[in-house]
This record gives sequence, structure tokens and C-alpha cells, in this order.
Amino acid sequence: MVSYCNIPAGSVFFAVKDATKSTIQEYGSIILGSSVPKWLATTLSVAVALPPYWILRNPSEVVKTRQQANMDGYANVTTLEAYRNILSNERHGITDDGKTGGNRLTEFYAGYQENILYALPADVVKFTCYEALSRGRKNISPLSGAINGAVSTALAQFVTTPLDVVRNRVMTTKTSAAPDSNETIDSSSYFDSLKTLSNEEGLSGLFAGASPRVAKAVLSGAIQFATYEGTKQSIAKFFQERNAKP
Repeated sequence: MVSYCNIPAGSVFFAVKDATKSTIQEYGSIILGSSVPKWLATTLSVAVALPPYWILRNPSEVVKTRQQANMDGYANVTTLEAYRNILSNERHGITDDGKTGGNRLTEFYAGYQENILYALPADVVKFTCYEALSRGRKNISPLSGAINGAVSTALAQFVTTPLDVVRNRVMTTKTSAAPDSNETIDSSSYFDSLKTLSNEEGLSGLFAGASPRVAKAVLSGAIQFATYEGTKQSIAKFFQERNAKP
């Protein structure tokens, strides 16, 4: 179910990103009198697309983090049961310590800000690298998309491993606290945690889990961009055939 939730989120991301990038390139050249640099258009379009993307994906990310951390009530349960644990507490207004009045629905968005702070540089590196490898060509084969996507995603996941390590630690801390707890984590804690991790654990801590992340990124990147290029070509072909009809 966690993977299924990412499908509509990914669709929204690419739709918003591509539409925003086209708008920036079209009107940016009119306003500035010259073409907008590709890296700038990519960065801005990714930044616009990430908030709605994480609105859809964040709940599944919270459930995944709780299960991976073996938190009480989420260890050795199915993904559906993990969702039910959160929603059932919301309906009955019961907090973790047994008090009434808790709003557990908001827990689906624990770590929302941290996810965006991590995803922005990761996606900017990924798409900028992909465009460089594709040499700006708009219509490339799904196979070329798969190869370029695998390399770009692997590179992006590797260089942003420290951000992901801190993100997971902050999310685990947030989701482990009771909803009515006085414990709070402000936005600066993300960067403070990154600095602490660097000082206390060095490179080994900053790049913990880098190897499996890169291995996963090769496969996921290949699938993502092969599907992306294949879908674009299918849609373009559909409209060409439709417009060609008398």
C-alpha cells in the first residue's frame, strides 16, 4: 500500500513540474528578454512540485518510518493495520497516553518539512544531471531514459545520503512523541542534527546506508525515467493521431 500511495503522488509531481517549467521558460524569456537557464527553470519547477507531492506521499512515509523503527503498535503489523492504528485513534480521540482529545490525523504529516528539505536538493541534482546526460533532447527512447535515469538517480541519492539520514532520525523522533507532549522540534533541529551527526559520527555516520540507497536508486531511477519517457511519447503520439484525423 505504501508503494501504491506513491503512484498518484509521482503523477502529480511530474505534471506540476513539467507545467511549471514550461511556463517559466515561456514567460521568463518574455520578462527577462533572454532564455531562462535550464538549471534555474528545473530548480524552480521542482520546488513548486514538491509541496503537493509530499501532501500525497507523506502519510505513507510516516507509516514506513514507524514500521522500520519498530515503534510500539507498528512492529510486525501489515501496512494496512499501521494505517488503521493511526486512524482508529483519531476517530476515538485517544492519545498515546490514554487521554482524550488527540488529533492523530496530523501525525500523517510529521516530518513534512524535513521531507521537502531533503527532497529539494536530491531532485534538483537528479533532474539537472538527467537533462545534462540527455543533452536537452525532449524525445529520447525509454531505454536511453532508463540508463540516464539510473545514473542520475544513483548520483543524487548518494550525495544527499546525509540529508536522508538526518530526515529519518528527525521523523522518528517526531512520530515517537505523544501528540500532547511538550516536546517540540523546530525547523532548526534539522540542520542542528546534521551538524551534530557530522561532528560525532563523521563520514561513516553521514553516509550510513549509502550502498543500499544507491543500489535501489539505480533500479528505481531506470524504471521511473523509462516510464516517464514512454508515457510522454505515447501521449504525444495520441494527440498527433487525433489531430491528423479529418
